[in-house]
Amino acid sequence: MDSIIVAFSNDNNRNRIAEILESGNHIPRKLCRSGKEAIRTVRELGRGIVVCGYKLTDMTADDLAYDIGDIGMVLVIAPPTMLDMCENTSICKIPTPLKRSELLSSVEMLIDLNVSKSASIKSQRSDEEKEIILKAKALLMEKRSMTEPEAHRYMQKRSMDSGFKLISTARLILSAYAAKAD
Repeated sequence: MDSIIVAFSNDNNRNRIAEILESGNHIPRKLCRSGKEAIRTVRELGRGIVVCGYKLTDMTADDLAYDIGDIGMVLVIAPPTMLDMCENTSICKIPTPLKRSELLSSVEMLIDLNVSKSASIKSQRSDEEKEIILKAKALLMEKRSMTEPEAHRYMQKRSMDSGFKLISTARLILSAYAAKAD
């Protein structure tokens, strides 16, 4: 099933994009005004495609793309000058004025990519690796009083900053805390 979230701070833009998507048989799961609301929705769904403008009430599309990381994709609809400000290379962009066909074909492509990306990520991790990641999250939650999403985001950020895979970062966290205990 399509997991499309439409996030625009402007009610008219949000409703217009939702109508175009619905006309192409892509019913948005949720219409959001803020980036935080879109992030929460993607995490609840497990994956998703966020169709948004460059600037939301609380963050930019770059911030949003960073926060949903490997569980979601961002499609930004904005004037070309705003699209040039997007630094995250994983963001898909459509310049305004918007063409209905371009939006629908871009969403179709992202749905296909998101499904294959999710299947690939899930199949690449062994049960042992999943367990190590869970243990590292649990340790962060205990030692740093983080919530599960905060611990996951912390590990994702460290992974991205260092260029390591998430499993390597989880192992480093476990070994660092084991060394402190000795």
